[in-house]
Amino acid sequence: MDEAAAARGEPQWLRDRRSEAARAFASMPMPTPASRPWKYTDVSDLDFAAFPPASATVTISGEVPAGKGDSPGGATLLSSAAEQWPEAVRAELGALVPATEGKFIAANAALWQAGAYVHVPRGVSCDEPIVIEVEAPDGPAAIFPRLLIIAEEQAEVTIILRLRSSDQPLLVSGVIELLARDSAHVKLLIDERWGAETQDFTTIRSRIGRSADVSVATIALGGRLVKHTIEALIEGEGANSVIRGIALGGANQHFDFVTLQDHEGPRTTSDVVIKAALAGTSRSVYYGITRVEESAKGAQANQENRNLLLSEHAKADSDPVLEILTADVIRCGHGATVGPVDQEALFYLQTRALDYRASLQLLVQGFFESVIADIPIEGLRDELHDAVAAKLATVEL
Repeated sequence: MDEAAAARGEPQWLRDRRSEAARAFASMPMPTPASRPWKYTDVSDLDFAAFPPASATVTISGEVPAGKGDSPGGATLLSSAAEQWPEAVRAELGALVPATEGKFIAANAALWQAGAYVHVPRGVSCDEPIVIEVEAPDGPAAIFPRLLIIAEEQAEVTIILRLRSSDQPLLVSGVIELLARDSAHVKLLIDERWGAETQDFTTIRSRIGRSADVSVATIALGGRLVKHTIEALIEGEGANSVIRGIALGGANQHFDFVTLQDHEGPRTTSDVVIKAALAGTSRSVYYGITRVEESAKGAQANQENRNLLLSEHAKADSDPVLEILTADVIRCGHGATVGPVDQEALFYLQTRALDYRASLQLLVQGFFESVIADIPIEGLRDELHDAVAAKLATVEL
């Protein structure tokens, strides 16, 4: 591994970190269902050796306007950023998500190549989204996408991460670190359209400064097993975190969402909404924690998980949790539902000359609409409606 990193011309500090992460990976066991975040996702049979590490194709479009002075602003490959701005990358890469936290994270820290770096200087607003496309090679293979996002004070940026693969076996171990300094505004959309045999284990973690706002949305339509862990460290006074997620399952797909809203600063706010519509024998799992620390006086938080069962063989498990360590909160709530399609609504649509599947398509699109509406990306609503309609046209009901 060190020889390969040296051949790529990586700096010594990065090669040393890869070696440390490799040692951590070797010493760590695989996660088991005994750990609550893995209760319903058993990976004990997953063999890393069956997926040779490979390099994905990363394409970045969109520009970050120049900031004042020597601020290292830009959107580029992470490997290029490590050479061009070594001090900035060295200080932040792995600081928010240390390699020692888990097996999949350690694997990413040791082996990432499909990396992207977005740094928005102070006071800079990006008029157009930064689009990062990750195209996986044909498998069997393993890829390790890595994204480091830094938005300085009063910066504003929207980032779209598009993930694609063929139907060959693929293992994905991804890490996204997002730092929003004071009064920054960041929107991150993860558009996941993996192939049928992809297993995706990705950790997304943000640190949010004073009066800053971070919105993370994940759209899961493909893959065989998708496990996304989305965490927000809401540190600064008046900071806000929004987490949105939708999943449309068919066949034997398995979706597992873990969220954490960790309120540390006073008068912080957060809102989580995760929705899944499940056909065939697919399954959705949700485990969410809203934690309000003693220091987070005047906090407000909401957490919702809604699951729509399109088949009698589909299944959903939901476990929203509140950990409130101060009595001085404005409002903290959570809720979860699991249930079938409203038969009266379905019958009404069928009386309007729509067949069963067309009626179901409209109901599922409406079910997702409240989440899609919170993702203000031009053209996204129509694109997702088309994708939902195409998938529901073939799934087993």
